[in-house]
Amino acid sequence: MLRISGGEICGDGHSLFQVEGSRSGLLELTGVKLRHVPSPSRTEQRSQGAAIFVRGKGQLALHDCNVRSTSGFSLWLVQKASAAVNGCDFPGGERSTAVAFEDASLVVTDSRFSDATPHALCARGTASVVVRGCVIEGAALRAIYCYHSAKLEVTDCHIAGTCSKETAAVQVDALRPGDSATISLARTTFTRNLGGDLSTTGNVQRSITCACNERTEASGQQHAPFALRERDPGFTSPDARRREASRSPYDLWRPPGDDS
Repeated sequence: MLRISGGEICGDGHSLFQVEGSRSGLLELTGVKLRHVPSPSRTEQRSQGAAIFVRGKGQLALHDCNVRSTSGFSLWLVQKASAAVNGCDFPGGERSTAVAFEDASLVVTDSRFSDATPHALCARGTASVVVRGCVIEGAALRAIYCYHSAKLEVTDCHIAGTCSKETAAVQVDALRPGDSATISLARTTFTRNLGGDLSTTGNVQRSITCACNERTEASGQQHAPFALRERDPGFTSPDARRREASRSPYDLWRPPGDDS
């Protein structure tokens, strides 16, 4: 277990932190600024890396941090890794900001993602991503992209200013035989997304709740993007912040269905 409070850490290795192993493998950062930068050797080898790389059953907790990678992902979760992120800022870098692959689990609350390239959040395999009370703005392609059999929950968020006319701000695809993805979207507002707001393709179970409608459906074909009612881009979620402030981050680390 490693806990760090305050300060700035900058480096050009494969990752600034690598967390792995059993559930005793824990990294907790509070109020830390992380900058992951390129190196000539990694650039030549096309090694992507990440500011924080979590694998196995490693656990990560971030509170009030500012994390940016200009040579890889800001957060990279694989296998059964899990992360709880609260009150953090993620300026955009050269790759997707936070990714969860395989059976990883990511919970992000009251945080901001800005100017991501290409996506702010990405999930594939059977990964689970929960996003609550966040602002995601200015992504080059998509704010959130999930595919294969990923599970996505988005609540009390504001998603604005995606830059691609070809892709929706939130996209969930389940195209392979046996894929089954889910999306739950509630009380989330969209503004000025050039390619539309939401798109699903394939075997995707959708539960959409907003101020003006509520629907649950299984989609076998692509659905046209649709817009929810707009809210000011400065939207934040005080209720979500108070709720999460009273909860221990340790409650968020165990992926659903994993009793080991």
